[in-house]
Amino acid sequence: MPQHRHAIPFIAASLTLALPAQADTRSDHEQVASLTLPTIVVESTRVPTALDQLGAPIAVRDRATLDRDQAANLADVLDRMPGVDTSGGPRTTALQPVIRGLGGERVVIRVDGARQNFASGHKGRVFLDPFLLEQVEVLRGPASSLYGSGALGGVVNFRTRDAESFLGDEDFGGRITAGYQGQGSQQLLSAIVAGQGERGSWLGSVLQRDQSDLKDGDGDTIRFTGDDITSGLLKGTLRPGPDHRLTLSLQGFRDDHEIPSNATASGTGEGSAGIVVDRRTDSRSQTLRYQFTPDNDWVDLDATVYGNQVELEETRVDTDRYDETRLRTVGVDLTNTSWLRTGDVDHQLLVGLEHYRDRQQGRRDGDRRPQYPDARQEITGVFVTDRILIGERLEISPGLRYDRFNKDADDQSSITESEWSRQLTATYGLAPGWDLFGGYSEAFRAPSLTNLYVGGVHFGNNFFEPNPDLKPEKARNKELGLSYNGQGVWQAQDQVRARLSIYQNDVEDFIDQRVEMEMPAFGPPIPGGRTYFENVEDARLRGQELEFQYLHPDYFVAVNASRIRGDNRTDGEPLSGVPADSLSLEGGVHVMAGQLTLGGRLTRAWSQGRVTDGGETTDGYTLTDLFMTLQPAVAGERLQLDFGIDNVTDKTYRPHLASINDPGRNVKIQASYRF
Repeated sequence: MPQHRHAIPFIAASLTLALPAQADTRSDHEQVASLTLPTIVVESTRVPTALDQLGAPIAVRDRATLDRDQAANLADVLDRMPGVDTSGGPRTTALQPVIRGLGGERVVIRVDGARQNFASGHKGRVFLDPFLLEQVEVLRGPASSLYGSGALGGVVNFRTRDAESFLGDEDFGGRITAGYQGQGSQQLLSAIVAGQGERGSWLGSVLQRDQSDLKDGDGDTIRFTGDDITSGLLKGTLRPGPDHRLTLSLQGFRDDHEIPSNATASGTGEGSAGIVVDRRTDSRSQTLRYQFTPDNDWVDLDATVYGNQVELEETRVDTDRYDETRLRTVGVDLTNTSWLRTGDVDHQLLVGLEHYRDRQQGRRDGDRRPQYPDARQEITGVFVTDRILIGERLEISPGLRYDRFNKDADDQSSITESEWSRQLTATYGLAPGWDLFGGYSEAFRAPSLTNLYVGGVHFGNNFFEPNPDLKPEKARNKELGLSYNGQGVWQAQDQVRARLSIYQNDVEDFIDQRVEMEMPAFGPPIPGGRTYFENVEDARLRGQELEFQYLHPDYFVAVNASRIRGDNRTDGEPLSGVPADSLSLEGGVHVMAGQLTLGGRLTRAWSQGRVTDGGETTDGYTLTDLFMTLQPAVAGERLQLDFGIDNVTDKTYRPHLASINDPGRNVKIQASYRF
């Protein structure tokens, strides 16, 4: 069960592979201490808390597993989490997270506490190379009581690398990494340098990742999947006093490539990709975080000020038409945690304020582009959550948030509305290690600026019409879960984490794009009509998730499974965009005193036939992956070699949330040297 904050260690550590190489000359005491399994701390509930003390459904991937899998894009990061998928693949800048069947702007994305609000047509939403990440956390299920507009499916929190985690006890160090992947002949070069002292720390990282077009299992080229990525991170931390911590983070990403304007188009045959553009994607993020943690129970302040800029420049390859798409976001996120006691009841009271402004601009050959209208929004939210601990077994957490949002566009009327979001969760300790979790949570998504104000030509003679009368989408989720967390279960040094969840998420006033066609009475059949956004349907998503992890200093096993059923309650049709049922089995062993890790993964996705009328079904498939990590003792643990083979059997397959095939067999190798 949860503990007081001073008893919770703040350690960023590995889910599965956190075992350093062991030297035979160490004493027994030293060896046992070095094999202690790590504590995983997450921030997705806005208060840093050990994962095994939370009832909320949160999945985590850390730096060690990202290195082991040589993660190169968003799908490599998220697809192996239960209830989490990606859409738009395998084109890097088209990938978007999907949580429990909800994606796009129905998922909140944050990088180091900064919201990533970019959304435009069939383009992606987050532009960040996985090599810069320290940890990824996914909170599954509606969470507007903590994160406001957009959290219908859940929240993805990305945390970039920092000097303390990278260096450990060292004062200075660095890492040079080179990698190669057979698919697309991808090459990776990266350098990290970091230092730390009594009053602060710093870290700098830069990388270059290049690849040509990928191929599927049949050997057919998956067109327009090449990338030329440059990315970097600069982060510094200053500790002017024992209770103060100031962190500045600057992160940038650029990708130059050719891609269909509709990046999810198949593009597998000549002319099938539609309009093709030469695109440059630029993303920049700046965050300044201040933490004040005096030794009292009233103040634990965490404040972040941030700015994000996403800029896409596209030149149509056949006509030289030039489009610019820009979104700039500035915001502040402020929370304070207090610890109170009323009688025999303990309270962890979280109070917060969030405010951010978005300004988007679209240009075509220098003129305004109404398909991405010049528009602005300003959102302010205040929230409170009380984590109530009653005795040794029961925890109840009510939460409430109020959001007020204002939206306007050039030559359009402004819109001002507000929403309340509520939650009530409870965790009961059935027995040592066993917790029963139940909860109700709400979420909403305010209509986007493009939903409200879009205009101009859609295609042919079809025109976009703005709809300023759109209502926010709303979700109401009921969930029940049973979890187990234990150490020394079957052997002295093992650890077990397991969770079974069932949920029902009812979403009202889904915003959908409607296309109405008109054909002329005489002459050639030129399409006409209008395209607009409308609140058209209510939906219900039901699902079950299973997570199991067994960790031991000598081996590990993990099982993840997810099943989702989505229905349009307005017309009785299945809900589009729901992924197939999936099961993942992963395991490995640590040998040579922890210097060598060998393992593999089996992933099964079942066929998906529950589609809308006229929708496309997908076949089931089974994938096999292998991986190996070596840290030879002769190199003083400074050299690390990662080797892997994805899709060993060279299977040709298409995930249900993609319109094109995923890659076939991919042989990967990565070498890193610490200094």
